[in-house]
Amino acid sequence: EGSPQIAELAAVLRAFEKFKNEPFNLVTDSAYVAGIAMRAEHAFLKEVSNPKLYQLISTLIHLISHRKQPYYIMHVKSHTDLPGPIAKGNRRADALAMPAETANIPDIFAQAKLSHAFFHQNIPALVRMFKFSKGQAKAIIATCPNCQNYQIPSMGTGVNPRGLDSCQLWQTDVTHFPSFGRSKYVHVSVDTFSGAVFASAHAGENAVHTIKHFLLAFTSLGVPEEIKMDNGPAYTSRKLEDFFNQWGIKHKTGIPGNPTGQSIVERTHQTLKRVLNQQ
Repeated sequence: EGSPQIAELAAVLRAFEKFKNEPFNLVTDSAYVAGIAMRAEHAFLKEVSNPKLYQLISTLIHLISHRKQPYYIMHVKSHTDLPGPIAKGNRRADALAMPAETANIPDIFAQAKLSHAFFHQNIPALVRMFKFSKGQAKAIIATCPNCQNYQIPSMGTGVNPRGLDSCQLWQTDVTHFPSFGRSKYVHVSVDTFSGAVFASAHAGENAVHTIKHFLLAFTSLGVPEEIKMDNGPAYTSRKLEDFFNQWGIKHKTGIPGNPTGQSIVERTHQTLKRVLNQQ
């Protein structure tokens, strides 16, 4: 189903089925699963949109509500270096789950992203496990929806062309805001479906600054399938192309001399400048 929480919930359900007629202790590093299991007994479940999730939770409620043997549920923080049998057992469970999670995935960066989506390791743990740079580990954590605590509000913009779903198609461009001084180059990305906007100020508009902007944008808006830009030197550089290939993003440039190819982000520039001038 594309959700680590559903996989964790299914594992807990199997534990309750396996130990249905005997006492047992359940230790989990998933706050989501622990919260559901602790509150499940005699709970009333409202219909939810995800049928798989509804089936798992309703079955868990039934098993817990009809248990005759005692049980205990405990939540522990994941990926800590704390001593003791509980933390040691949790690390052992993580190690056993890792091969199944990363099977048949030759690309190290893709392995790390998939692993973090399930285990939410910190930067040192990712570097130690996958032997890549600290910058790559920071980028993976920065773009994890469960590891971020804020979201940029959306702003209305143009409609043509646009994606058919969130994070399907972005438009990106740079505008200048002289009052920002050295950081006057404001990089702007717009989700053409939802209208969500992310802008960041930088000291330039070359490929390095563009990549920094995208890493910040991924943190707030998610990782898009495709990004459309103009034909500027930074946007057609090999360095940026390698960055997109690493993240699995399709890179599209507009037709040279066509001012309407970036109409959504161009209108967003004007909206952004009006907002900044009112501050």
